[in-house]
Amino acid sequence: MAKLEKIDKWMDSGEEPKSKKNKAKEKKGASLASEINLKARKKITKSPRASSVSQIARIQQLLKESPDSPEFLGKIKISVPESKKGFFKKKKYQDLAKLRNDLNMLTKDGKVDLHSRQKVRTDLKKYPDVPDLHVINAVYTYQDTPRIDDAQAISQQAQDKLNEHQLSQLKRAIHEVVLAFHQGGLSIFNINWFMKIYIDYLNVYKTRLTHMYRGIAKNKDPESITIAKKLRNKQAEIIELQQVKARFGGLSKLGIKLNATTYLSDHFTPMEIKRAAAAFKAGDLSKVIVEERRAGKIIFVYLTVLTLLAKIPILKHLVEHELSTIPEDDRGIALRKRMVTTLMLVSEFELAMNSGDKTSARNAANGMYRYCLETIKNRLQGQVMRELYEVDSLLKAVWIVKAADGLFEKSAYKKLLQQAYGHLKVISSEQNALKDKKREMVVELAGKYTYQLDTIMDQNGWIGEVESQSWSNRDN
Repeated sequence: MAKLEKIDKWMDSGEEPKSKKNKAKEKKGASLASEINLKARKKITKSPRASSVSQIARIQQLLKESPDSPEFLGKIKISVPESKKGFFKKKKYQDLAKLRNDLNMLTKDGKVDLHSRQKVRTDLKKYPDVPDLHVINAVYTYQDTPRIDDAQAISQQAQDKLNEHQLSQLKRAIHEVVLAFHQGGLSIFNINWFMKIYIDYLNVYKTRLTHMYRGIAKNKDPESITIAKKLRNKQAEIIELQQVKARFGGLSKLGIKLNATTYLSDHFTPMEIKRAAAAFKAGDLSKVIVEERRAGKIIFVYLTVLTLLAKIPILKHLVEHELSTIPEDDRGIALRKRMVTTLMLVSEFELAMNSGDKTSARNAANGMYRYCLETIKNRLQGQVMRELYEVDSLLKAVWIVKAADGLFEKSAYKKLLQQAYGHLKVISSEQNALKDKKREMVVELAGKYTYQLDTIMDQNGWIGEVESQSWSNRDN
């Protein structure tokens, strides 16, 4: 989690006085800004109060553009052309493979295929119900987003206008891709492109937050102080969201392994998932469901994808819907699904903590702990655990207790800590039948959590005759 002290130090760092050389660059940047239609605004004499009000209004609008909830997707409406009605059913669109290949070529050499771009826009009018076309169109919107290699080459005002335009373009692309996801375009190929656009949006948004903060941080009036704090907290939230980059690397590796297969390019239909889940329950993981796709691999790939998307707050409703299409007849699948949901709850808690809103953080911690506890009581009680997803709820229950230090009334929090010790005892018991490295990893993590819980207990003066006993001997 990002520390506000570090963020303060970074965001407060102003630019050094401009040398003559820098001034020359700025002058050069003015013409560059003109070329991209981003001229700096003419200076208009305003009263300090009027300027401050305008500045705060812009900041408040910027804060609303944060990608920290599904509400982010409701700000732009993508116009989808209506398909032409007729007596005959529309034929399946045949050119996706070529258009995807053109996109890959664009990534390699940076050259825009004007023919493919025009074909996408033309074909969208004929095939508005093909989600992959919308994704490809969104990628071209992303590629059209203006960029400057050397930010120092243009004035600060021009750079601010550029960032504002970038956010608008990137947000439109994100919205169109997510719309396609909801309409059946949730493939690894499409998700890879979404992640590039989403991460770019986070980077640009963070830059604008920093610019706005520096412009208001020195103001001493109460309203400016309050808004500066909001900007600082929002910066911490965005840094937290940027941690998804690590998970994106895992998806990229999976994409390489699945290259040239339909696992990479096609979305799994609800019927495929249902049939794969049934075969999974029957133990027939190698059963072919569609073409070369087998039951075990379908479930693995699908849940791996949802695990990544669970850490992206704007996709919460999408992930919940996709999870609802997976039957829970098999205990293993049910626990894997709950692991994805728990990750969404982790993300909600981390954002609430970074926002500085203790009430929201407390509510998020409560909700997550209750969810983990329900899984433990109803799905793990007395069960032997042979897979990591079976231990997940126990580990997450302990994690949220230690992470919630300072959020609860002391006596209530002490009870949570004592329950957490009980969860750790289960993890180290004979119920944990994980093998070799998996078991070693889990036991090592449990030891780390134990030390952290002991530290919290000690800081609160709760280490007594009962609490000082070895955690492995404590009751549940």
